[in-house]
Amino acid sequence: MRVRQKVATIAGAAALAFAGVLGSAGQSLAASNGQQIHFHDTSGSVYSIRIQGYNQNGDVASGCFNTPSRDTWVGGWWWKGEVTVTFYKSSSCSFATYYGETNAWVPTSQSGDWTTVYS
Repeated sequence: MRVRQKVATIAGAAALAFAGVLGSAGQSLAASNGQQIHFHDTSGSVYSIRIQGYNQNGDVASGCFNTPSRDTWVGGWWWKGEVTVTFYKSSSCSFATYYGETNAWVPTSQSGDWTTVYS
């Protein structure tokens, strides 16, 4: 009986380990239909950005995001294709504080979830 218990315990542990590997493989699929934006402020003068483009569903999307530091991760918004990122010198995306803009290409699929855009 003791040998059977050990075999059952080992088999159960192996099954759990295998299930864990399968479960973690699904994480890589998160980046298969768009990416989130990591914004890097090279000038240190940008206080908000507006991102405009297409979301993971192919719908036009636009959002204003504060950039409290040189690196801002805009999580929860998924983009793909060409996006326009407009920079502002205030925290409200006010046209009166327009600073510049850039276009960036966000791949539909890549190994990670973040695409970096520079000011």
